[in-house]
Amino acid sequence: MRIKMQDRVKHILLTQRHCRDNDVYLLYEIWGKELAKYNLDIKNMHLMPVLKMWSNKEISHPSAIMRARRKVQEEHPETRGVVWEERHNQQKQVKKDLGYNS
Repeated sequence: MRIKMQDRVKHILLTQRHCRDNDVYLLYEIWGKELAKYNLDIKNMHLMPVLKMWSNKEISHPSAIMRARRKVQEEHPETRGVVWEERHNQQKQVKKDLGYNS
């Protein structure tokens, strides 16, 4: 059974805090697990084979991973990092400065 991207992302965000604020780390973790299914180690790979696998849809598209992260963090506060909190605090101030009631 295929695990949905949101479930995979949620698991990583819950278990690896450094991925909560950094999409590159999250992408690295997702792709590392996907490449392991092909008995490949992401640490020992060159960029071109990874990009070729991406273009052939053998590994997940980065935008799908980022979209899943945003959805997971919206629905599950425990997966949010420091940057999420700072960004949303700034949003509240901007709305206040613009005269919006939120």
